[in-house]
Amino acid sequence: MASSNAVRFLSDGSTDFGLSLTRDFKGLVLNAFRAKTVLWDNLSSYAEVKSLDDGNTHQFMIGSEVAEGEDHTPGDELLGQAYSFTSGTVTLDSILVRHFDVPLDQKVTSHFDVMANLAYRIGTDLAIQYDKRMFQAGLIAARTAASSGYHNGGNVVEIAADTVAAGYAASTTGAEAFRDSVAELAQVMDEDNVPEDGRTLFIPPYIRRVLGASDTGGTYIPIWDKDATKGENTINDRSIGILEGFRVVITNHLPSTNITTGPSNYQVDANVAGAVGQPAALALCRSGSDAAIGVVDAFGLQTEIHDDSRRNTTFMKGQLYLGAGTLAPWMAGEIRVDKA
Repeated sequence: MASSNAVRFLSDGSTDFGLSLTRDFKGLVLNAFRAKTVLWDNLSSYAEVKSLDDGNTHQFMIGSEVAEGEDHTPGDELLGQAYSFTSGTVTLDSILVRHFDVPLDQKVTSHFDVMANLAYRIGTDLAIQYDKRMFQAGLIAARTAASSGYHNGGNVVEIAADTVAAGYAASTTGAEAFRDSVAELAQVMDEDNVPEDGRTLFIPPYIRRVLGASDTGGTYIPIWDKDATKGENTINDRSIGILEGFRVVITNHLPSTNITTGPSNYQVDANVAGAVGQPAALALCRSGSDAAIGVVDAFGLQTEIHDDSRRNTTFMKGQLYLGAGTLAPWMAGEIRVDKA
């Protein structure tokens, strides 16, 4: 059978489709999935938020421990028992800004919507940055020392290992070990009189995998047992709703390095070989106005877009003006691995 003369008309001499016009998917711009902002999206559930009308700092008071009652003999004068207060503050950070300047000629000739793409990035990137800062603030709260006469400080459970994976292996043994650490954290919070309602435990994806190995070979009832968990934990969905009284939330934003940049109130050493170790989980609890972290907010997310005729550009920005810090450290807890 003879071959027809099917000319490869898109060949440029080097590749078969060298003359083919590169087309996009109808102007589609792809963005990698951004990390979930679990604290930022539900901030009032985990932090006490104060809006500032003036000034840049909010002061909060902490009362002293309650003295025991005294036996009284009628006729003796009651002069009042001792009490005192101490205070703390949460201060605004510098304004955090995300901004772009788009040239007019590029904007009008672009075959995709650059403005929509950049607007999406402004809000998302700011939210992610503050979500990370909130977790750093929460970790600092959990590591806060006791203040004599006022509170016992943050709650910490620590194990010695070279890495988180070495301390909590993705196996039945590792799942049991982590479960035991969570049970210990719940115990020390009970002893600290932290209300049982409103306890949340944030874990990274790796610990979610570790807990997936929970089975009947361990000391504890498996977290997937329907009778023990009321069906809130489902192995095939990888859904972990509750563990030792904590609501469980997955996050990619637990710090794992020594953070020495950015505002000083968020700088924390979270390296496993650092000063105290790396968090494998962070508990943030909330009961009324008692919350591990406090947030002051001068204004919510502000956005602006305008054409600059002097430069033939379109300027766009988003900004946040808030700050976070330790409020009630006894409402925070850390499960960490410290390199031996």
